[in-house]
Amino acid sequence: METFQYQAPTSLREALDILREKGQQAKVLAGGTDLLVLMKEKKIQPGLVVDIGKLDQLQGIRIEQGHVWIGPLSTHWQLAQSELIRQHGQVLAQGASLVGSPQIRHRGTIGGNIANASPAADTAPPLVVLQAEVQISSSEGSTWLPVESLMAGPSQTVLSFHELITAVRFPLQSKGFRSGYEKFGSRRALSIAIASVAAAAVEGKDGRLTEVRIALGSVSPTVVRATRTEEMLEGQILEAGLVARAVESVGQTCSPIDDVRGTIWYRRQLVGVLLARILNHWLRDE
Repeated sequence: METFQYQAPTSLREALDILREKGQQAKVLAGGTDLLVLMKEKKIQPGLVVDIGKLDQLQGIRIEQGHVWIGPLSTHWQLAQSELIRQHGQVLAQGASLVGSPQIRHRGTIGGNIANASPAADTAPPLVVLQAEVQISSSEGSTWLPVESLMAGPSQTVLSFHELITAVRFPLQSKGFRSGYEKFGSRRALSIAIASVAAAAVEGKDGRLTEVRIALGSVSPTVVRATRTEEMLEGQILEAGLVARAVESVGQTCSPIDDVRGTIWYRRQLVGVLLARILNHWLRDE
């Protein structure tokens, strides 16, 4: 590993001022589960590492102004165990519980997972179907941006070098909200998703689905919405025939690649299987 400078700011203002001053020389350290590996492999060689791990204002999970507010330093383990997340965003708790190993889940953070912008990230599809936003801050101020608009490509975001993710939030859900997350990897644990699916909808008293959202991971350069399948399910009562039609359509909404982990055909089939697991689970719960 190359020599680098290290700073651990004690306030958010100090951290943002450092990033403004150092620009491309600086890399932010949160949990370190991605950054340190890349540095050891010499894929990146920052002149300065800015450790934000001691910033208490970037911690916590709470309800705030009609949203579930999540500090970007919240770990995957904390998300998976949080009663608030389980109650209002079960799909995110499911995704977080499947990230890496127990050690990674205790160290890795949701902010780092989002900023890493992997299309295979286990928190990304759940956040998309929850209509989550990230707060992006710089020394000039803050703004909110949908998670799906933040991701520009594999390991690419629209974040500038002087900007930092300072919060994540998603709206409190309507009564009858249903959600689920499924992934498939080459083994049961410690596996990067070959394909993943998150789905969410509100089921009315008459059994009809509204506000249907389906997000696919690891089958396109970024997480993508299966809009055609969403439209097919919107306003419908879930039944076996409808599930079969949705499964048939969902694989046509993504643009996977052939690689060592799976072919285009295989990934298209997988997203159908994974969506079927979620929808059939909803059917069994009725």
